[in-house]
Amino acid sequence: MRTAFLTLVIIAALALCMSPACVSQQALPAEIPIGCVLSLTSTPTAGPNLVKAAQLAVDEINERGGLDGKKLRLVIEDQGPSAATALYAIHKLVEEQNVQVIVGCDNSEAVMTAGPYLESKGVLLISPSATSSALSGYSWSKWTYRTCPSDSLQGGVVSMLIKDRGYKKVAILVQDTVYGKGIETMARDYLKGDAEIVASLAYDPAKLSYLSELNTIKEAGPDCVLHVGLYADGSVVYAQALKTGLDNLPWITVNGSYDMPLDKYLDAAKFMEKAVTGTVPVPDKGSVVYKAFAYNFNNAYQFAPTVYCDNTYDSIKLIALALQKANTYNGGAIRDALLAVGNNYVGASGSITFSPSGERIAGSYGIWKVVMKGTQYQYTITDDIISLVKPE
Repeated sequence: MRTAFLTLVIIAALALCMSPACVSQQALPAEIPIGCVLSLTSTPTAGPNLVKAAQLAVDEINERGGLDGKKLRLVIEDQGPSAATALYAIHKLVEEQNVQVIVGCDNSEAVMTAGPYLESKGVLLISPSATSSALSGYSWSKWTYRTCPSDSLQGGVVSMLIKDRGYKKVAILVQDTVYGKGIETMARDYLKGDAEIVASLAYDPAKLSYLSELNTIKEAGPDCVLHVGLYADGSVVYAQALKTGLDNLPWITVNGSYDMPLDKYLDAAKFMEKAVTGTVPVPDKGSVVYKAFAYNFNNAYQFAPTVYCDNTYDSIKLIALALQKANTYNGGAIRDALLAVGNNYVGASGSITFSPSGERIAGSYGIWKVVMKGTQYQYTITDDIISLVKPE
């Protein structure tokens, strides 16, 4: 009887220790692997540039002696074109490399798909550019931190633009994704009582034609259009909106359309110059930390950092601080340490404080336009910077 009882106790203890909370603590290895799951081909968030920013941070830390003499090693897997391929890349890092912390997933759909798996394995992910506020509502959210500002903030910024410019009738056109619908939800909340939503359309970003949606907007007679998409679908939306005659309406959009290769999509660029005002997260470019980062990035790669490079760089620096504080290579311990070090942390992307669910609670946004300079369309960010703190 005593033997049977002891056997049950041992089985129960083993079962308990299979959970992420009871994974055995591992000392920091001589070479500390940090997973990196980002697109190795061009994406709306310029994936290859984000990888460069991550590698720059790793190199800087190693050149200064690493973590008490232990060097970091960036283990890179291609995110690929979909949320499913991103999950596969994460699975490879965890199962084959025993990676406990990963920087990556450049979009919210990929993080949403990977979240339950990360929770089951007790592995921490830090995304530099997955902005959806919907990512904060799950049990696995505490395993998916984000160094980019949340769409709960960007929804407020675009709503402020709409209200400040006196638009009273708004048509909403968004991707039928976590990203698009998340900003729509926040914008609706901010606009309540100040503007009427005269049309609300969610579209498949893989479609080749949006003429039906655009004609519906035209018939609704709005004062402005709020659009949320990425540049792959946005380039089609804007080119067709130009042909539909919707360039006589002001369009307000967000960061997903920013950094579209304008020389490749000339009809879209022409429309954007005439009609579109956008928002994009921006760092404090006057800060000492950002200036040093931008100088080192340009020196290493011979071009200026693009959007979310600063957030990626900060992700690696915060991981290093969390590893040093935890002094163990365990996802749960690294996560708990990250919440402590990510409290008024001054990084290249600005001051970072995380909520318990891994969401950055404040952010600053620039207002961008497309202009013609010489014979080329270019992006320009105005001097108007809007800073917001996530409402409680």
